[in-house]
Amino acid sequence: MKPATKKSPAGKGGTGVPILHRTLTILDHLRLHPQGLTLSEIARELHFPKNTVYRILNTLSVHEYITRDTDSLRYLLSRKMVTFAYGSAQDRTLMESSLDVMRRLRDMITETVVISIFDRGEGIVLEQVQGLHPFRFVCDPGTRQPVIYASASTKIIFAFLPAKEREDIIKGISFKRMTATTITCRKDFINELAMARCNGYAVDRAEALHGVHCVATPVLNYQGYPVAAITTTGPAERMPISAFPRIGTLMKKYTAEISRRLGYGLNHNDSQNEKMEMAS
Repeated sequence: MKPATKKSPAGKGGTGVPILHRTLTILDHLRLHPQGLTLSEIARELHFPKNTVYRILNTLSVHEYITRDTDSLRYLLSRKMVTFAYGSAQDRTLMESSLDVMRRLRDMITETVVISIFDRGEGIVLEQVQGLHPFRFVCDPGTRQPVIYASASTKIIFAFLPAKEREDIIKGISFKRMTATTITCRKDFINELAMARCNGYAVDRAEALHGVHCVATPVLNYQGYPVAAITTTGPAERMPISAFPRIGTLMKKYTAEISRRLGYGLNHNDSQNEKMEMAS
C-alpha cells in the first residue's frame, strides 16, 4: 500500500505553481485588510520568506495591482486589482450603461450616487459619482460592505433575488447591533425585504453608521435578476426619512433606464417591470 500523499498548499498532490499560489494568497490576504499591510506583516502572518514576499510585492507593484503608501509603508490593493474581477464584458456593459445615468441622478439629488454588487458574501462598491455639496460622503471603488443586513444596496439586491437564493443568504446572517436603528431580528429583516420589493427601493436609516441615510434601487438584467444596486447616500439632515419616498421614486425612474439598457423588459414579462417604471 502506498503512503498517503500530503496535499501541498500549491495544489493537490504537490502539483501547481508554488510562486503563483503564494502570489494569490498574498492578494487574498490584502483583500481582507483594506487598511493595508507592511511587508513584514504579510511575511509573518502568512509564514512566507520575507525575500519571496518582497519579490512578489515588487512585481505586483510594477503591474499596478497593488500600491504602497509612502508614509505607512503599507501595501494595498490598487483600483486596478479591485476592479479586475469585474472586468468581464458583462460588467463593462453594466458600467457603461450606468455612469451617465448616475451623473444625471446625482445632479437631481445632489448627493453621492454609488453602484455596487453583491459578491462572496459582501457588498462591493464598483464606482461612485460624488455629491455636489462641500460636505459629502465618499465611497471609493472597492469599498466593501460586510454588514449586509444594514446596507440599503444589499437589501435591495436581496429583495429581488429568487426566493431560494434569498433564503440561503438570510440563514447565514449573524445579526449584530451597529447603531440604535440596526435590524437585529431575522423576521424583521425578512419583512424589510418584502417592503423593499413592494416599494421598489430599500433604505438605510443610519443602521450601519450614525447620521448616514441611504436609498437604493435595483439594476435588473434581461432575466430580471438583480445584478447591482444604485444607492444615494447623504447625511440624515439632508436626507430625512420623510424624503425617502420622493428619493426612491426618482431613483426608480433612473435605475429603470439602466435596466432597460441591459435588456430588462425586452424578454422578461414580469409585473416588476411596471413597478420599476412607476413614479408613485
